[in-house]
Amino acid sequence: MIRFINYNPECYFVIVKDYIFISIFLAFVIFVSITPGGNPIIPTYAIDENATSNSILNIRLSSIEGSLLSNGTFLITPDPFQKDQSFLITDNGNSDKDKSEGLISLFDIASGNYIITQKGTSGNYIPSTISKIVTINQTNPVSTASFVNTLKQLSAQKYTLYQPSSMYTYNAKFVCGSIKGDEGPLRPGYYDTDISIYNKQKYPLNISWNVVSNNGKSSNSILMTLQPEKSIGIICKDIKKMINSSPSQRDLIEGFVILSVDSTTIKSNNVIAEPGLQKSSFTEEPVSIQVFYTANALDTLPHEILIDKIVFQILDDPTGKIPSSFLNTDLGIITTAQLNKISNENSKIKNMLATEFNLTESELATISTSIKDTDVAATTMIDDHAISLSRLAP
Repeated sequence: MIRFINYNPECYFVIVKDYIFISIFLAFVIFVSITPGGNPIIPTYAIDENATSNSILNIRLSSIEGSLLSNGTFLITPDPFQKDQSFLITDNGNSDKDKSEGLISLFDIASGNYIITQKGTSGNYIPSTISKIVTINQTNPVSTASFVNTLKQLSAQKYTLYQPSSMYTYNAKFVCGSIKGDEGPLRPGYYDTDISIYNKQKYPLNISWNVVSNNGKSSNSILMTLQPEKSIGIICKDIKKMINSSPSQRDLIEGFVILSVDSTTIKSNNVIAEPGLQKSSFTEEPVSIQVFYTANALDTLPHEILIDKIVFQILDDPTGKIPSSFLNTDLGIITTAQLNKISNENSKIKNMLATEFNLTESELATISTSIKDTDVAATTMIDDHAISLSRLAP
């Protein structure tokens, strides 16, 4: 059954007027929720709930009283997005996913170890001079670095504060490989480097290290834990592995090994340490680092060799390339010999003549020689070497 509704012009006008008002209101709501650059405003309360990344790096900046501070600027090394340079992030900058003051969040962080250094802070506060090491991986996808700043007028009088991650940085020069010519300031020879690190403390220390080769990029960092009063070493084999160089590569490589020691400690005067922080048990650098350099004239260790002396005569030379004074007279050559190996002495003579007088294989076959005497002696290779020891300071 069809039901007809009477047309009322006044009612239709009211409906149209309401529709126009609702449309204008919705357009205004959409407009005010858009920034001048065209990006939607992200509510801070929804960041953690809407985050889709499994890897997040958080940076928290607060005063010594516990209040959050704005205008924090931090340098992250290496760049968590590019991995080949440093990355500068500012609180509430374009890359900061948390728009609240004092909190910075970066999403989609690549796995690795990162050093975070504070570069700026609010006007009346002093930036922390101690960097932090954080690790992002599958088992630890979310990591937070906390920085505490003190007021300028109070820092010199009342507080002496060290962050939970006190950083000491060492730069160790390395030289690995062989020099065969005179292309550099170093003499021809084989060079090796051994970096030894000793933990002088009675608690574990975190050490991050990477390699910067001359005219090359910086490698990724490796984070390791050095147990109390224990030592470890970094040698050329470890350095080559860091820069993806083959262990059998003999060419010379040079550069620096950058070591950052995280003492994980806090020291204070008239300040009560927060829970979980330890008072410092040292007043100087936490580790002792020494670098041992060696330079050898030989790639291999000195060893005994056999010397084979052969006395012979050249009976006939149809080629005419050998001087006549060399014919039918005693001549001698000295070559190396191998123990318990059969050697062809006549072949040694022919090869020497071919090299000395530029003889072809067919010409060499026409030359007649005779061996008069042979003698074997043992000797030791002499290796000219030097060593050097250097102690590093942070």
